[in-house]
Amino acid sequence: MAACCLQVPRRSFPVSLIVMDNELIQTGTRFASLADMVEQQALSYPDCKAFVFEDDAGQTESWSYQELSARSRTLGGWLASRVKPGDRVLLVYPPGLEFIAAFMGCVYAGALPVPATYPKPKRPMPRLDSIVADCHPSLVLTQTSVLGGLCLDQQSPAISVLAWEATDNVATQQGCAFQPVVRSADDLAFLQYTSGSTSEPRGVMVSHGNIMHNLEAIRVGFGIRIDEHAQGVFWLPAYHDMGLIGGILTPLYVGATSTLIAPTTFLRRPQRWLELISATKATISGAPNFAYELAERKTSPADRKALDLSSWRLAFCGAEPINSETLTEFADAFADAGFKPSAFFPCYGLAESTLLVTGGQSAAGPRVLQVDRQAMRDNRVVQLAEKNGRTQALVSCGPECLGVEVEIVDPKTHASCGKNEVGEIWVRGESIARGYWNKEAVNAEVFRAKLATNGSSHDEEYLRTGDLGFCHEGELFVTGRLKDVVIVRGRNHYPHDLERTAQAAHEAVDLGAAFSINIDGREELVLAHQLRRESRNADHNQVLQAIRTAVVDEHEIDPYAIVLIRPASLSMTSSGKVQRHRIREQYLNGDLAITAKWINQNTEGNDREGSPTQAEPPMFLDRIGQMSPEKLQAEMLSWLMTWLTARANLMPGAMQPQTPFAQLGIDSLTAVEISQELDQLLGLQSPPMVIWSCPTPEELADYLVGELQTAKA
Repeated sequence: MAACCLQVPRRSFPVSLIVMDNELIQTGTRFASLADMVEQQALSYPDCKAFVFEDDAGQTESWSYQELSARSRTLGGWLASRVKPGDRVLLVYPPGLEFIAAFMGCVYAGALPVPATYPKPKRPMPRLDSIVADCHPSLVLTQTSVLGGLCLDQQSPAISVLAWEATDNVATQQGCAFQPVVRSADDLAFLQYTSGSTSEPRGVMVSHGNIMHNLEAIRVGFGIRIDEHAQGVFWLPAYHDMGLIGGILTPLYVGATSTLIAPTTFLRRPQRWLELISATKATISGAPNFAYELAERKTSPADRKALDLSSWRLAFCGAEPINSETLTEFADAFADAGFKPSAFFPCYGLAESTLLVTGGQSAAGPRVLQVDRQAMRDNRVVQLAEKNGRTQALVSCGPECLGVEVEIVDPKTHASCGKNEVGEIWVRGESIARGYWNKEAVNAEVFRAKLATNGSSHDEEYLRTGDLGFCHEGELFVTGRLKDVVIVRGRNHYPHDLERTAQAAHEAVDLGAAFSINIDGREELVLAHQLRRESRNADHNQVLQAIRTAVVDEHEIDPYAIVLIRPASLSMTSSGKVQRHRIREQYLNGDLAITAKWINQNTEGNDREGSPTQAEPPMFLDRIGQMSPEKLQAEMLSWLMTWLTARANLMPGAMQPQTPFAQLGIDSLTAVEISQELDQLLGLQSPPMVIWSCPTPEELADYLVGELQTAKA
């Protein structure tokens, strides 16, 4: 895509005109800060809908740009008496519009919003503990519904002693005179915590200049005109960088309408995502690779026939390895619904660069290279003419975005790589964040890297992404990760956290390695741990089960495989570091000294997330009014255990009334699906994550009995 810049007179912000594909597009940093963005857009589009949120029951709430401004001003004024500029404020919200108002209210007050994962009721929150320990917030904002089920007295002292406030109790003042605290481009706008890690979390410090620059890069890369009132549909979690920036801040920046649904709504019924795109004639939407796979697999030809996706001109795909087969299968499946392969926008980004780094579209659809798999292991790019047993398909993530420079670098020498060489992806530009909060030693290594030439370093500073790739004909191809992050369903999991959880699960477990492997085009988790010498005679099945239970419970990810290896057989460096890449290769080649092994049967020859069982509603439903509570509970528990045993593909007897669901490998996606299927069988409308609130069959049976009795009353 050729481009040439035409400079125009400077106004209150730098502006230029860029000619792309014979279209003249205005570019430039259009707003001084996030608060300025909302205020200016409220003046430009006062009555236009900014956001529409649809809940699980199909009820909608919408705010215009003027209503968003009023709500943000109100909360900004309310917060100004409680926090000082620069204070950190945790946002712990369920999906909905109140999160957006709280985020902007913090910005208006000059505080730093810190989006955090929505907590599961009555359960520990180790990730929130870690964030609190890292950024020391002055306040936690949430909703009344969250406070009602949180049981703060059961949480850690660090969380329970914080001041928690429910913002939905604060009435909006339409004529609020509060003026947003003035912030410059150098001032921090928010902290974005990046990992699924439960320890050593890293909060990316995003400045107002960073976010404004990246929003403009997204607008230009996505081809959105300033005078276009675009429509978008998104389900990504607001605490995730793609959900926050892609689904909330970008629509605000361009004056669009963003229709939002909860992640659990998508997981329960992926078709709803596509139905809303069809109904709103949305032009932009997107998600990680797994979402396209799930939507294709969970919809029938009849479902697709009812859709009209012809308006969807940009379907971005990022946040995890992009599988070319997934894109092809999705495009083929929804061709009759009007979806065009050219709509796909594979892209690459990371929170450390605010979000987007590269991305682009082609009329012919995503560009795919077939490269020699063995050569890739030697960091060489050998392109092959056609697909065969030696090839690996790589999807282009497009050219550099506006104002971004990508360099492929040898991670050891810091010298630029040559043509057809794989190296670490380094990035520089105004979108690069200021570093990690309270991590100065790490920042010097990650955010201030310099290229080396002839033994000397250049002055320009780069962000080391930890990702591997190469550039081919002006486009970036991501090949893997130098850092060992495991990405499953778009979520980052740091291996040392997974390893720590496994090691703490049972006294027989020693050091180990967590890594991912590719199974049928998707990334799956493998854990390989040594047995302790003194525990070589331990019950191996018990040890394997303990590891699985702990990982599912703490990280919401069900491993593909867990292996126990002989003491002192784990590959280590001379300095005592675990060699995860080497252990991964040993696992794939069958070279590990395995003592015991467990393979997830639900992943072999079946869908990873399972499929609905062909079950009938329980016979006792017609006799609820005639049964005692004790009899009804016993009937429900018996039926539930039989149904769940079949649904989770378990051996008879594996499930007992007090067996934790985590021990059975029921992770977050499976839990949402099971909840939906139970509702269909029992005629209920349970919360999407009811299994996390009722973590055993006995507790779940008690809950369901109560719901049935209420429904029949």
